Amino acid sequence: MQIQAVLPGAVGTESGHRGLPVEKFPQEIVMPVEAGVDAALAGLDQGELVTILSLPDIEIGKLCRRPGKALRPNLSLSQPAARYSTEYKTH
Repeated sequence: MQIQAVLPGAVGTESGHRGLPVEKFPQEIVMPVEAGVDAALAGLDQGELVTILSLPDIEIGKLCRRPGKALRPNLSLSQPAARYSTEYKTH
């Protein structure tokens, strides 16, 4: 049995993000649902306990003792991080 926490950022669901319609957010921070699901499953396959979908470098995530500047700009992007090797491209 494996447990995983997924931190998706803004994902383009019907219910929006935090109760707001996704149309209200800049499109560069809204990830398509399908891309988010595939990236989460890739993180699970890689054995990650915590998967941050758009975080490009897992080493940045290890800075969680001092998150802020390094982590914040990568918490919500329109595409999963390249390390999850999904085929989704929004640009």
